[in-house]
Amino acid sequence: MFALIGYAYQVARRNTLLTLGLAVSSSVLGVLLTYLVGQVVGAVPDVVADRSAAMSLAGFGFLLAAMLVVFVAQSTLPALTQVAQWNLSNRVSRDIGVRVIDPLLRPRRIHHLEDPQVQDEQERAKGKEGYQVSNGLHTLPGLVSSRLTLLGSAVLVGRTFSWPVAVVLAAVTFFMEWDRRRVVEREIDSWWGLTEGQRRTWYLFDLGMKDAPKELRVFGLNRWLVERHLREWLDAMRPVWAARRKGTAAAAGAAVVHLTAHAVAVVLVARAALAGDLPLTQVATAVPAILAVGMSYNGFAAVQVRRAQTALRALRELPGFIAEHHPEQTEGRAEGQPGPTMRTPDVGAMPRECVRFENVSFRYPGAAEGAEVLSGLDLEIRAGEALALVGVNGAGKSTLVKLLAGVYQPTSGRITVDGVDLRDLDLARWQRRIAAIVQDFLRFPLSAADNVVLGAVEHAGPPGPSPAVDPGDAVGRVAAEAGITDVVARLPSGWNTVLDKTYTGGVDLSGGEWQRVALARALFAVDAGAGVLVLDEPAAALDVRAEAELVERYLDLTSGLTSLIISHRFSVVRDAHRICVLENGRIVESGTHEELLGTGGRYADMFTLQAERYAVAEVAERGPVDV
Repeated sequence: MFALIGYAYQVARRNTLLTLGLAVSSSVLGVLLTYLVGQVVGAVPDVVADRSAAMSLAGFGFLLAAMLVVFVAQSTLPALTQVAQWNLSNRVSRDIGVRVIDPLLRPRRIHHLEDPQVQDEQERAKGKEGYQVSNGLHTLPGLVSSRLTLLGSAVLVGRTFSWPVAVVLAAVTFFMEWDRRRVVEREIDSWWGLTEGQRRTWYLFDLGMKDAPKELRVFGLNRWLVERHLREWLDAMRPVWAARRKGTAAAAGAAVVHLTAHAVAVVLVARAALAGDLPLTQVATAVPAILAVGMSYNGFAAVQVRRAQTALRALRELPGFIAEHHPEQTEGRAEGQPGPTMRTPDVGAMPRECVRFENVSFRYPGAAEGAEVLSGLDLEIRAGEALALVGVNGAGKSTLVKLLAGVYQPTSGRITVDGVDLRDLDLARWQRRIAAIVQDFLRFPLSAADNVVLGAVEHAGPPGPSPAVDPGDAVGRVAAEAGITDVVARLPSGWNTVLDKTYTGGVDLSGGEWQRVALARALFAVDAGAGVLVLDEPAAALDVRAEAELVERYLDLTSGLTSLIISHRFSVVRDAHRICVLENGRIVESGTHEELLGTGGRYADMFTLQAERYAVAEVAERGPVDV
């Protein structure tokens, strides 16, 4: 409980103090109300017996008024407490989002994002199925109030009737909470080891709700998805329920002991009253106090707080967990810090000479020995050169881009930039030197202008309303180069249109239009200072005409830049300064388009095959063209 209070105080000091203050006030007023009720009831016979005693009437009136004031005040506090609780929960939920996202996104590499153990720890930190920090904090004031009410009411029982009875009642109530927490501990042990199953459940849910709704309906998979989601969810929760059932009998026994103890206490008060050993005032105070002790048991809040502490522990341990399981994430230079070789190259001007892959091999984390995507690869990307990379699916082309960007490290070999090992560079600054369109490029649910300027966040400035775009400024220029000026002109609000149809006034773009937006974003990054342009399948979603326009502008777009273009469409890469063929994890051919055709090797075979297919399609549609 105190760990949660400390965390809440750290996140929202005033909200925490207000919430706890209201909880304490509620318990104090509750105990005071019990005491005043006893005083009022005990004073009634004296007032009735002596109606002429003005002081007695005045005193009774004062007691009655005090009781009513306390009652009204206590009745008002729950509404105020609820508002304070929700404000605290909102602040905490926002902080949890930052604390989960930050350690996941802070590393410049991405090995940890594909680690199932890290994914499980992330899910625990966020909280699932009632194991959320915010849920615990929402019920924490109720637990604090219940504990104080229990202690205050027990004190009333002790002062007005019997201290041994008060101690027994308090002990029995605390035992009830302890027993409930013990059951929850078993649930937590089960839940802790089942995060992967819960992740699968939420994956299926997202699949149906947002990721693949059209495909599911086209293939009639809706029923299958519902049944699969239910099965996965049940499989993930059955061990938790089994642990919960094991504690049911013990919980029932504890409840019987709890009720019996309080019933016996009430009987003892009644016997003392009948024997004349206990005045009416004490009877009227002791009985409600005994009942208040029993009703102050708050097993639900205790359980929620215990569950929340589990999520809080995972939240606090997440950064260390990632560092422990992926120490390679912290290798190399942190931004602005000297590297292990004490070299301080000007990353902002790299590459001046070339980028080299030297005997580079790579296999993805968790892959078996011998499952290398790249194996002994040697490649030189010269500064200012437009280099193309071709190969069949699965050859490792996109993997090579990830290595170039430093989000992965080679399993063996090294990558150098102007002779400096990439591990020794300021990785954050090097990644800012790269402008890329990747195959799964981002489609931000933001305005068209924001979707472009996010290519260079520093240049874009702080978030806010999208600025008016002048065709002569950077955004206007890259829009024209990427061919989206007409697309933006057709949008309802122009550059301010949100590119997501789930927003009011928002629209969605076609695949080809989105790809042009992604190209504009990469070009904007170049305009803001990036020196390496990577185009991974830039024509994948373009029609024939748009592809032809891209081919015509390719050398202009890459002029003066170090560029790497990857494409299955040979018409896109044929004008590159140099073309490399990637096969079986190695570069097997390198040269210009004409040189590679002249050798009659792998490139010539693939180009001829594709050219024939293009020729047949184009003859059928428009007549023969020169491929």
